[in-house]
This record gives sequence, structure tokens and C-alpha cells, in this order.
Amino acid sequence: MLKAQFFTDTGQYRDKNEDAGGVFYNRTEQQLLVLCDGMGGHLAGEVASQFVTDELQRLFEDENLIEAEQAEDWLSTTLKAINRKLYEMSVENPEYQGMGTTCVCALVFDNYIVVANIGDSRAYLVNSRDIEQITNDHSFVNHLVMIGQITTEQAFTHPQRNIITKVMGTDKLVTPDIFVKKTNFYDYLMLNSDGLTDFVRNHQIQETLMQDKELEIQGQALIELALSEDTNDNVSIVLAEIEGDKV
Repeated sequence: MLKAQFFTDTGQYRDKNEDAGGVFYNRTEQQLLVLCDGMGGHLAGEVASQFVTDELQRLFEDENLIEAEQAEDWLSTTLKAINRKLYEMSVENPEYQGMGTTCVCALVFDNYIVVANIGDSRAYLVNSRDIEQITNDHSFVNHLVMIGQITTEQAFTHPQRNIITKVMGTDKLVTPDIFVKKTNFYDYLMLNSDGLTDFVRNHQIQETLMQDKELEIQGQALIELALSEDTNDNVSIVLAEIEGDKV
């Protein structure tokens, strides 16, 4: 089990916080980390992100131990079912029309994690030598990076970097990407909304996390870092300390 905490801030330019997330436990004290970043019309973004977070929490807390070989299927099946409910809610309620949310979540095992993502919220593993992005953004600019039209550096300032190509809630069927990563030799697992990584570079995140302070101080320091870089979005992070083999 990881020592983990959810941090969020509305930011300096937004009236409401459309991010949601948390750290949840099932009946066997297994751990699920969740982060969602909502979008849509009046109030709809926060409805979508909170709905997905609440549904993941409810379904996970009802589970007994999810075995390693079941993890990928559980995450995929669960997210598809939640997506369908969210889509139906948006179709049936005119005020929720067009709402959607990203979702990145991590199911924690002893020395590895299973991560699912839809959208451009991210998961990272961090130590003193490396900050590794686990997920691939479902975004227009990331597609341009993948096909070699622009560089990662150009993507950081691209005017269309907010165009997301896959989210939960806008289509009846959505399939998450699934990643399995060993956590040995890493010190931190971080999930985050784009309010952090659209404005703060990876080396700044790594430097902040390597300052060896309490988890609560580090999480807040990352929020402050995003605000100091003039982020124009909500900023949210799930930060977890990995008690692994550091040798």
C-alpha cells in the first residue's frame, strides 16, 4: 500500500473546479488512485468528473481482492460501463449535453501498478534519475508528436494543445489505454490534470519531488509551482510515495 494523497486547486482564473479524484480502498485494503478533469457547459464538467470518480469509488469499494490477472479487465470493463452511464446521463439531460471528462487511474499491487487512461490527464513514475510518463495523451498535439510533425518542445506551446481526441461521456463506447509498470526503483507515482503539465516542465516536477519533504508539503509545492507558472486551469494531483527497493 502506498502513502497517497489527492491535491486540488481551482487556480487563479477559473470560477469553479472541474477536477475530481481521490485515493480509494476495497474490502481487502487494495488501493485505487483516481484523477478526472471535466469539461462541458455550465456545471457539466464538474458533474462529469465527480460522477466518474464517485462511480469508480463505489464499484471498487464493493470489490474483494482484484487479482493481478484480473486487473486490466476490471479497469477496462468498469470504465466502459461508467462511460455508458455518463453518456446516457448527458443524452437524457439537456443541461448536461456535451459534458465529458478525462480519467487516469492506477490499481496498486506490491511492486507494480496497472494504469488506465482516457484523455490527457497523465500518470508518471519519478525518481532522482528519471521522470517517466506512463500514459499517452489522447490529444491533437500528441498525435502530431507521434507522427513526427512537431517536437515535444513545440507541443508544449502549441496553440491547439487543448484539443482532446478521446474523453469519457461524449460517445457511447470508449476504450481506455492500459499500462502495466513495475514500481521498483521509483520513489513516486503521480497522476495529474493538464493544469500542471501544460505549464510546468517535467524537470521542474522531478526537482520538486526530489526535495525529500513530507508528501503533503510536496503535493502542495507542485500546486504552487503550477500557479507560479501562471496556469490558467484547475490543478489537481494524486501523489503517492513508493516504498520499494531503492537500491
